[in-house]
Amino acid sequence: MSWKPDIARRESTTLETRPHGGNVWDVAEESAIRSGELIDFSSSICPLGPSRNVLNAIKNSLWKISFYPQTDAANLRRLVARQHGSISLRNVIVGNGSCELIYLFADFFVREGTFALIPIPTFSEYESAILRAGGRVEEIKPRDCFKVDVEAILNHICKDSLVFICNPNNPTGNLTKRDDLLKILDLSAYHEALVFIDETFMDFVENQEEYSLAGEVENHRNLFVLRSLTKFHSLAGLRIGYGLASEKTVELLHKAKIPWNVNCLAQTAAEHAIKDHKHAERVRELVARERTFLMGRLKTNRKLRVYDSEANFILIDTRGTDLNGPQIAERALKRGLMIRDCSSFKGLDEFHIRVAIKTRRQNLILLDFLESL
Repeated sequence: MSWKPDIARRESTTLETRPHGGNVWDVAEESAIRSGELIDFSSSICPLGPSRNVLNAIKNSLWKISFYPQTDAANLRRLVARQHGSISLRNVIVGNGSCELIYLFADFFVREGTFALIPIPTFSEYESAILRAGGRVEEIKPRDCFKVDVEAILNHICKDSLVFICNPNNPTGNLTKRDDLLKILDLSAYHEALVFIDETFMDFVENQEEYSLAGEVENHRNLFVLRSLTKFHSLAGLRIGYGLASEKTVELLHKAKIPWNVNCLAQTAAEHAIKDHKHAERVRELVARERTFLMGRLKTNRKLRVYDSEANFILIDTRGTDLNGPQIAERALKRGLMIRDCSSFKGLDEFHIRVAIKTRRQNLILLDFLESL
């Protein structure tokens, strides 16, 4: 039987490939990446790398490779639940990166024509997941400084719809207030709508307990909270994240996920990362200090418009330099720097870039380059 393109799902054949930061392997040799000759400001990963405890745990767990991993990651789920206090492992599902859980959620809850509200600009994979599952997207335009327009979301919620909110938002670094999120949750529950809150970068936020909804999943059965272990704990290459939801929602998603979706080394690394509180504190202190330093220096450059951020990255408008994002990214690469051109984000134009917060030495190199523009 010959292969026929028309047997594929129409939704899948019309999808576009979304660009992302961190494509270091496409632009440099392995030796340059490993030695630090290339500095990646395009992906917002913890600048300290994995903790020593995590690296040692991986080395000591290589013997596990010849065995299947725990298919339900029960040990890791139990640790995650303990970290968030008021929930149990039955409220936790683990994914091969947080992105897998975005697609799992959409594949399970989106039917043909399902209506999804997505504030822009934001992470592009929400839209891709919705469209692949046959749903449709309503983009919610932002308020001043790219703040999420909560009133517009409330006005558009309808029966069986979905709401996606990234908090803090990527690529803007904005936080949506907890009270506003609870308003959205309550109205969504009234309309039998689901709310997906992506807290991938919440670990970088000071006083995150004032913003996170991780502990609310049993109080709001229509809530799904996404968290990542790849950003804050620098486990991007191992791909691991988790979702928090009501026990019933997690039970349903577990039935739909593929078996053995998270490998044994990723599970081990995540378990030791969660338990390493000293390393986590060092990361928070470094990012808070360097965010203040980097934003302060950037704002002295009158040709750049720098947006406030609560995450470990900063959004910059470059039109004052007469150079757009692609041009700046190209020049940066010649200097051994990778910068995220944000022209692919809906709601942003070609004059926006995003830079990750790194160590002081690396941040000074970035500042020298941006000032040379």
